[in-house]
Amino acid sequence: MKRTLVLAVDRDDDFGVKGKVVTPVIGIEGCISAANALGISDPEDSDINALYAAISTCMDLQEQGADATIALICGDEKVGHKSDLAIVAQLESVLDEIKPDNVVLIGDGAEDEYIYPIISSRAHVDSVKKVFVKQAPNIEGSLYVLTKMLSERNKRKRFIAPLGLVISILSLFFLIPDLIVFFTSGDVTDLPSISRDFIIMLIGVILLMYAYNFMDKWDAANRYFKDRILARSTVLVMTTLAVGVFILSCIICFYEVRDTYYESGFVAFVSFLNMIVWPSMMSLTIYIIGVIIYEYQEAMAIRLSNLFDCFSVASFGVLFTGLLDLVLFYTGSIGELWFGIVEVLLGVAISLISSYFKRQYRESLLTD
Repeated sequence: MKRTLVLAVDRDDDFGVKGKVVTPVIGIEGCISAANALGISDPEDSDINALYAAISTCMDLQEQGADATIALICGDEKVGHKSDLAIVAQLESVLDEIKPDNVVLIGDGAEDEYIYPIISSRAHVDSVKKVFVKQAPNIEGSLYVLTKMLSERNKRKRFIAPLGLVISILSLFFLIPDLIVFFTSGDVTDLPSISRDFIIMLIGVILLMYAYNFMDKWDAANRYFKDRILARSTVLVMTTLAVGVFILSCIICFYEVRDTYYESGFVAFVSFLNMIVWPSMMSLTIYIIGVIIYEYQEAMAIRLSNLFDCFSVASFGVLFTGLLDLVLFYTGSIGELWFGIVEVLLGVAISLISSYFKRQYRESLLTD
């Protein structure tokens, strides 16, 4: 007699995240307990119905005299490659234990097109059954189902985030030309079109913020900074100092560029970047020093990797300065060709030396 495996798959691991179920689950009793656990946690989740349908299918096959067994496998909350690897690992574990001749796949219809190739590549799938939850066919019921679906984080990222990104990018294609025309001509009649494009872009940004739980992350950042302020964190103090140095340097360099004559706006912009390179590197160095001091205060130790980061910052500053000097030379403004080349080569050399010693340091830690 052929052994049949009735397989229920939860790709986004609602059973594990909401119901705290450890998968894989094999057997009718275990699957009933898993369904009850998720039902108590979230009675409106469609995965409950899919699992109950799998239990019913398994019991029907057993009543018909078939050698049928049911199993539940789950993926991961982060739907994608990670969840598919989890499904493969659990599937192979179930197949090794049950050794079925054929598989009946039960799903809720949303993930079947992704799951089926994974299952069929490792077992013979005889049947695929999709379970759809019955809902009242009216507008109110549809809006309720849509609202509940979008309240789940994974579904918001999957459906809302691409829509918000498309709206934001398309609005920029209209907003940027309108802004260029407005600042060039100064015609106030362009303001309505600018406002329209800005509102559309704002809608896209709001959708992205909603999709990626921006407010939750904002609250977490606020709590983090409040904790750091109350603890008088050296990192926060040095970060504030670094940001202040960077902003002050930008203001000073801007006024210096504005009061200097340049042949074109492009040359003025490159000159501004050239002036701001080392103040920016100084700001990054101040931040790294803050990290070093904080770690020394906490653990009475200094990590050499942080010191290597200072050399990396220096190499980037020398390299970027050399590239900008070459740009200024080829625009016929200032500088000499050999000087820019030497700066670029020096920046690359410092970066390679720093990377070498940093790799040696990491290898020594692993051997120890």
